[in-house]
Amino acid sequence: MYNYLINTMEDTTIRQLAEKIAKDFAISVKQRTDLLLELDANQYTNLGSDSTKTEKTKVKADSKFIYKNIKGIDEVTGKMLLNHMDV
Repeated sequence: MYNYLINTMEDTTIRQLAEKIAKDFAISVKQRTDLLLELDANQYTNLGSDSTKTEKTKVKADSKFIYKNIKGIDEVTGKMLLNHMDV
């Protein structure tokens, strides 16, 4: 799945990539969900102790966007992720 992300990430924002994955009906709901969660995890992995508050806020906002896309393909999982964002 990582290769899927690498092949489509060139010149693409996180949100554009999330939408592209969510709308890729050639792969299963589970695969799309897994790819979106992997994209989300990669964002947080790239944050470091030197990341600015603005960068952290953007990652959180993009994460929420990703979870909304997950909700569009798997409502139960998407709702759970959105409900637990601030917990």
